[in-house]
Amino acid sequence: MTRSEPVCSFQNDDSKPIATSSKPVSDNAPTKWFGHDVRRHIGETQEAPIFDKELRVVMESHLVKARIRREECGDPSYVSVEPAIASYVGVPYIALRDERSFLYDENTHPLHRVLAETLGVDDLSQLHHHAVNDKLQLLGPLLDQDGRRRFHECYDNFVTSLCIPLLHSLAMSKNEFHSIPSLSSSRITYRYQAFPCLRVVRPGEFSIGPHCDTAYGHSICNLNFHVPLTPVYGTNALYIESHPGKEDWHALTVKSPGLGFLFDGARCIHFTLENTTDATRVSLDFRIALYADGDNAETLCKKELLDDRFTRLGAGYYDEASIDLGAESFSIPGVAIAKKEKNRLLDPDARVGFPFNKRKPKN
Repeated sequence: MTRSEPVCSFQNDDSKPIATSSKPVSDNAPTKWFGHDVRRHIGETQEAPIFDKELRVVMESHLVKARIRREECGDPSYVSVEPAIASYVGVPYIALRDERSFLYDENTHPLHRVLAETLGVDDLSQLHHHAVNDKLQLLGPLLDQDGRRRFHECYDNFVTSLCIPLLHSLAMSKNEFHSIPSLSSSRITYRYQAFPCLRVVRPGEFSIGPHCDTAYGHSICNLNFHVPLTPVYGTNALYIESHPGKEDWHALTVKSPGLGFLFDGARCIHFTLENTTDATRVSLDFRIALYADGDNAETLCKKELLDDRFTRLGAGYYDEASIDLGAESFSIPGVAIAKKEKNRLLDPDARVGFPFNKRKPKN
């Protein structure tokens, strides 16, 4: 018996719809779509799959490509490190790379509510019931600078007032700054994604197969933040491994907004499945790297490693904020964290992904 190989004709965003027919292939032959192959094996269940031997066989053709790309891109600067990407040699701030969850106050940082208001909807998890089915049109308000300003400000405040202090506190507790010679006069710069990658995966869609971020040109210095804005469970969750090469796949789940995750997405393979739940997943993904200024520039993350495809293609993808390590400065409220340019919100470009990669160029 044969069936059709999937062909995706969606609008080239990060999510793909249930495939349509093209040419016959055997039932068990792998296709180019990871989500489709896993769905074909696990069936209609909404629950998180059990990654047993049979499912791992289904996944293997996709995983082997991800492993190869990870090895190829593990050292984009060609500095001297061991070949194995899971090696700690040459990898910056290892102590910060363990998977962690963190809580945040959804009233102080109402990302889900402001995004819903920006899009003109009541419930982000029910976007698939919206009268507008075209996703580009649905997310259209984000393409307007004034229309997205509240959400952009909310996100920027979330990063600079919560995520960066969280990383800084963690780095301090792990003695990441102890090797900086002139500690009292040093400044740590946090390079963060100026606008997040917005993931909207409706029932019947799937987002992306197994990969690590260095394979897409991201710096190995980056640390990944994953912030769901809707309940996330079962097949609509993001799946990651806890350490490069461990492949202990597990879902990052939340019951409601207010919980986020920090993980080593630069090196750890992660993926999503076809969403067979009855809820749309809306989540934010963004990256933060940290480095020391001036004479201490090589202490945390080497310049060669910090440089990536997203910096080489021009400004706009990253913004920066800094913290003075001087104890006196750090103790003064409102002075500890300083953006490179106060109140600046960089215009999202195509590198952020959908819907900005579909924006019409300015005349």
